[in-house]
Amino acid sequence: MRNVLAAMVLISFACHVVTKKADPKVQANKTSKAVKAGASTIKKKAKKIRTSVTFHRPKTLQKARNPKYLRISAPPRNKLDHYQILKYTLTTESGMKKI
Repeated sequence: MRNVLAAMVLISFACHVVTKKADPKVQANKTSKAVKAGASTIKKKAKKIRTSVTFHRPKTLQKARNPKYLRISAPPRNKLDHYQILKYTLTTESGMKKI
């Protein structure tokens, strides 16, 4: 049954490929070649077997970042400058030992 269906598909395909004004003998020859070739020319794609029940989204290509401009406009400044140290002195026991 499958061979017959495959042959019919090939016949219809061969008929569509040939132009409308083609010679009937040429068309018949092409059709007969397609039938003789059989279903071996049409290969069915093997079905992929699922081994897991959970669906894992495939990991796609992650390109390296190439920004047009830097998002950080100013360089990081030292937050503990001389003034800040005087303002918030270190009053821990280990700090007191060093005084």
